[in-house]
Amino acid sequence: MRLGETVDGVAGAGGVLEMEVAADVVVLIEGAEKALGFFAGEAERGAPLGQEAVERARPLGDDVLLAEALSGYLLSLDAVDPVRSGKLFDEAIACTDRSGDQQFAAILHNNAGMHALRVGDIPAARAHLEAAAQASRANAENMDTVAINLGWVRRQDGDHDGARSSFEDALRSSRRSGERFNIAYAVLGLACLAEDTGEWPRACVLHGIAQAALDRTGEPWQEPEVRYRRESLAQVRAHVGAAQFERDYARGTALSSSEVLDLAFRKDPRWVARTDH
Repeated sequence: MRLGETVDGVAGAGGVLEMEVAADVVVLIEGAEKALGFFAGEAERGAPLGQEAVERARPLGDDVLLAEALSGYLLSLDAVDPVRSGKLFDEAIACTDRSGDQQFAAILHNNAGMHALRVGDIPAARAHLEAAAQASRANAENMDTVAINLGWVRRQDGDHDGARSSFEDALRSSRRSGERFNIAYAVLGLACLAEDTGEWPRACVLHGIAQAALDRTGEPWQEPEVRYRRESLAQVRAHVGAAQFERDYARGTALSSSEVLDLAFRKDPRWVARTDH
């Protein structure tokens, strides 16, 4: 486990006292993350624990431990005080630059990219997410969330082909790994792109697919996707009317796995004919 390994490393470098402090930091980080998970929508419950973890980690001089502490703190802080989060993301990423931890660098750059998307800073989001993709490749890992988030950046840039490629790549990979959360977000991206290009019924069916996939996880939509989804659904409903909207959306929630892929990847011309005019 990463945090356990960090505690052992601190003990070897600085003795028993440092080991005890590092162990306390680990407990605080885990507490902050659990609070965020247990009290969805109440991230302020985890913020004090995360802040204490950071304050206790800084004097130890261990970049790996401090990056972990900052990351745990940012999970809560970014939801309640995004203005303060920017500098802490920079500090955490600087820790990974010094430690050479490419795995955690990818995670932090991805989270910083999502922070930038939420506050509307598209150039910063693009830079962080491209750095996350590079760190993932250096670590021989594939992060579907990075591909999804890059899809949103490319959509904001008006690069619909690039965005579609990102969402489709993430959907393929998530289907192989069984990551339902990422399946939902990848399909949501494709639904929003269909709406962007005026494919109203197809967009509506894809929105139904995305919601059904997310329902299986028991999780709510997160920002900025909450906003993207709300705006897209409003446009679709306005163009197809309430009755057709309900029919097509319900159709999406009831599709089989093979039909989902056929619609998402445009493999079955019958679906194009049924939904794109």
